[in-house]
Amino acid sequence: MAGTRFKAVAREALGNIFREVKIAAKPIPKPKKWVFIVGCYNSGTTLLSELMGRHPDMSALPTEGHFITDQFQKDYDLGIPRMWVDREDIFRLNENDEGPDVVRIKKEWGMRLDLSKPVLVEKSPPNAARTRWLQKHFENAHFIGIVRNGYAVAEGISRKGDPKSIKDGWPMDKSAWQWARSNEVMLDDAKHLNNFHLLRYEDLASSPQQELDNIASFLGLPAFPDVASQNFAIHERNDSVKDMNASSIKKLSAEDIETFNRKAAFMLERLGYDKL
Repeated sequence: MAGTRFKAVAREALGNIFREVKIAAKPIPKPKKWVFIVGCYNSGTTLLSELMGRHPDMSALPTEGHFITDQFQKDYDLGIPRMWVDREDIFRLNENDEGPDVVRIKKEWGMRLDLSKPVLVEKSPPNAARTRWLQKHFENAHFIGIVRNGYAVAEGISRKGDPKSIKDGWPMDKSAWQWARSNEVMLDDAKHLNNFHLLRYEDLASSPQQELDNIASFLGLPAFPDVASQNFAIHERNDSVKDMNASSIKKLSAEDIETFNRKAAFMLERLGYDKL
C-alpha cells in the first residue's frame, strides 16, 4: 500500500515538473487581439465560443480559460459551482488590483491555442467580474458580452448545480441573483472598457449569421463562413443553433417565477426582457 502511494506521489511530482518545463519553454502569445466572451453562466457563452472558433482568423480555447490556468480560483473548487457572486470579493478585479501572474496565464492559455491565428478567444463566465483587469493586462483586449432571458438562465443554473457541492441544485433565489448581479457587474464595468460589444442569446439563436458578422465587423475581420446549417456539441446537446428558452421557462413553477421576480426584476427591466 505504501509503495503504491509513493508511486502515485512520484508520478504527480514528475507530471508537475514536466508541466513547469513546458510552461517555461512556451512563448508568450502576442496576438493582434485578445477577445474575451463574458456573460452569466447558461447564457450562451459556450455556444458563442464554439461559433467564433470556426472563423479562419480566430483560435478559441476548447474549454473555459479559468480551468486551464492555475492562477484563477475556480467556483467549483470553492464549492460554489455556477455561483461566483457568492464570493464576489474573490472574483471581482479591476485595473487597480494586482491580481495573478499575467505572463503565466498567457502561456498556459497559449498551450491550448493556435498561435498562428491573429485573434485569440477566451471565455469564462467569472471573467464578467474582471473585465477591467483583463483590459489592463491583455493587449488590444476586446470584450463580447452576451445576455439571455433571466428566467431561462436561472432555471439552468438551478438544474445544473454540481451534485458534489449542491445536491439538489441551487435554490431559485440564488440562481436569480447570480443572473442579475453578474449582468449588473458586467454592464457597469463595460463603461470602463475601450472595446465592448453586447448581444442577446435570442438574437444569436434566431439570426446566427447576422450576429456573427456583426462580431466580425466589431473585431475588424472578414465575415464568418456559413454556420447556420452546422451542428454544434454544446453541453448535453448536439444540434444546430436553436433558442432553448421556451423549454427552460416551461420547467419553472409559479413559485419559482415569483421568487425570480422578487430578486431580479430590476435586471429584466434594464435588459428589456418581459416580466412574467
